[in-house]
Amino acid sequence: MRKLKPMNLKQWGALAASTIVLGGLLAACGDGGQRNTAESQTPATKTQEQRNKPPSSKTNVEIDEQPSDVYYEIFVRSFYDSDGDGIGDLKGVIEKLDYLNDGNSETEDDLGVTGIWLMPVNPSPSYHGYDVTDYRSIHPDYGTIEDFRTLTAEAHKRGIKVIMDLVVNHTSSEHPWFKEAADDKNSEKRDWYVWAEDQGKEAAGSSAAGSGNPWHEMNGTHYMGTFWSGMPDLNFDNPKVREEMKDTGKFWLEQGADGFRLDAAKHIYEDLATDKSEATTAKKRRLVAGVPLRHE
Repeated sequence: MRKLKPMNLKQWGALAASTIVLGGLLAACGDGGQRNTAESQTPATKTQEQRNKPPSSKTNVEIDEQPSDVYYEIFVRSFYDSDGDGIGDLKGVIEKLDYLNDGNSETEDDLGVTGIWLMPVNPSPSYHGYDVTDYRSIHPDYGTIEDFRTLTAEAHKRGIKVIMDLVVNHTSSEHPWFKEAADDKNSEKRDWYVWAEDQGKEAAGSSAAGSGNPWHEMNGTHYMGTFWSGMPDLNFDNPKVREEMKDTGKFWLEQGADGFRLDAAKHIYEDLATDKSEATTAKKRRLVAGVPLRHE
């Protein structure tokens, strides 16, 4: 990109004079060119004043800095293995906390992060952990609840906050809730998920997550799985589901967590591509505001 050269005072004056002369000509055209002598001298006087006046300097703008933290995302499975089994674990994260931030502002051999974000650490049949089978325990490959408490305590000593992925949109198809819902249409857990036939919906459409048809057949009926069949969507229209997720969040806060990344939260009410509408947005806002939906 070509840079513009700064203008000196003489150039500024010339520019101002050109502008005023042009303005005078245009004005003359507007009134047929009939301007008296006194009026025609006024622009010249202003031009002289502008020629002697340097361009104004830029006004200093105060920046209102807001508090913030630098987070380091950790996929525990591949971060650091403390026991030699080939799988990263929570004790491995604890061992490397000083590398992330040793809590001493005078040292320069750590990263200096002020927060860590743990990708899913709950039990799951998949390597990534985004299909949870138990929301209130730690994946056995990663350690125990006590290891998690130790991690948060040690992190806090160093000024590091700990947030964790909380997968709220769906569970694993191997979660006990879903197994009960699929096996028994009269089960209380049946309405914890979204079933096309139960809700009088057509089992067709395109997933808002871009994974094709989000309806998946089981035992003669179809359930919603926005991402894939192994991740059946929870039904947040059911107040018991919402309360369960709130209680799960409180549980982890009591273990020392500082907060959460709510995975796939936008898909709670955006399952199909056709769900992207003002009505769906309004429904999300009602959920955040705590306004009752159906059942209540």
